[in-house]
Amino acid sequence: MNDSSREVAPKTQGAVLKWQAPFYDAECALVGLRKKFRRETLRHAWLSPGEQVLDVGCGTGVLTQLAAEEVGPSGAVVGIDPSPPMITLARKKASRAGSQAQFELGVVEGLSFEDRRFDVVLSSLMLHHLPVGLKREGLSEIYRVLKPGGRLLAVDFDRPGHPLWWLLLWPQLFMPAVAAHVRGEIPDYLSAAGFRQVQPVGRWFNLLTFWEAQK
Repeated sequence: MNDSSREVAPKTQGAVLKWQAPFYDAECALVGLRKKFRRETLRHAWLSPGEQVLDVGCGTGVLTQLAAEEVGPSGAVVGIDPSPPMITLARKKASRAGSQAQFELGVVEGLSFEDRRFDVVLSSLMLHHLPVGLKREGLSEIYRVLKPGGRLLAVDFDRPGHPLWWLLLWPQLFMPAVAAHVRGEIPDYLSAAGFRQVQPVGRWFNLLTFWEAQK
């Protein structure tokens, strides 16, 4: 098992969660992002046995491992994250679980994979960590590594669907990285990256949207 602390961490202008790694899964559970949420994400991804899958911003690898179960031994799933502590923890968890999921240090704006490599790319609560310019670069890179006809399943903050969320989130309109989400602009970013048939396929707590986009 590789120790990512000995690897060179990629540079990025996006947010990198490091010290949060040991507590990340517990924090997700506290805000309602338990395994049920991950299963809902995969339900919208429609993974099939044998598919090649990339999980960008994989964190501790919960979704990545579940995706590996979906594609089976004939498929392959790789999770990337710019945080060495997250990747180290993801590898340890996968090793304990006997999962075939693989994990690499990496940044979405500079993917280390060849063109047209993956059938599916997953992005779960990653895009809001990227500045505006980096969102564009990252989505263009995702488009590049997808096979023709491949698909992106992204879930992230969107225009709130309930007035109470607006009371909590209106200050985010002054934070450019998140403001695009609150204003409901993510489909525009997906279309600008070249994706077609961009459509919302689900909601979570009237705050998060699942988007499907095809190459």
